[in-house]
Amino acid sequence: MSLKTRGIVFATFFGSCLIVGLLVAALTTDNWVQSNAKRNSTESQGRIHFGLFGGQKHLNVAYGWRVHEINVLDVLRDEPDVMSYWLWFGTTIGTGLGALSGAVGAVASVLKSSSASKKTGTMLILFVSNFLSGLSQLLSFVCWLIQFYQYLTHNVLLEDDRKNNWSSQGLASLGTSFYFVVAGILVVIINIILLTVAVKMERRERNRVLEPLTDEKNQGAIMLY
Repeated sequence: MSLKTRGIVFATFFGSCLIVGLLVAALTTDNWVQSNAKRNSTESQGRIHFGLFGGQKHLNVAYGWRVHEINVLDVLRDEPDVMSYWLWFGTTIGTGLGALSGAVGAVASVLKSSSASKKTGTMLILFVSNFLSGLSQLLSFVCWLIQFYQYLTHNVLLEDDRKNNWSSQGLASLGTSFYFVVAGILVVIINIILLTVAVKMERRERNRVLEPLTDEKNQGAIMLY
């Protein structure tokens, strides 16, 4: 494998590291959904945001802002009408597996780019890890979109808040944590394109080496004849 081809493969290392960083950020930040909230009184205001595990609720009933922590696992357990557990589970597993596959891809890209060997095993691992990362992130993307449009656009508030005349109907939007997954999918596509280019270059290099050998054999056969 030439230095140029190894350089292209090594470029996917940075892409894989970026994927891991984006997905870890998606798992640990509390902004998968954000929403305003309103009440009968025009002086009352509310803002809610949460991620896959936690978040915050800011409510102002004209006496000042009050901040309340949100435990998403408690919401899933106690109020299944707010969020679907299985859609949340698909989102979480997809994001986690995407990050894990990205880490495998990062290690494989270093091994492949640091070796002049033409063995295809490491390249296969690179393709598989990137495809798995992309599929896992796609699972996360689809599950959260369904969660958002089927549940969260209608309500992100707990039952106690709704009984107190708070509403978030039509006020929610997708947060930055969700778009980290979107960015991760785009990086996977770039990685796969780079790997495809590297494979084509490697085949071209191999053919270039074999052509003179074939010509020498033909000339030897002619001389014997």
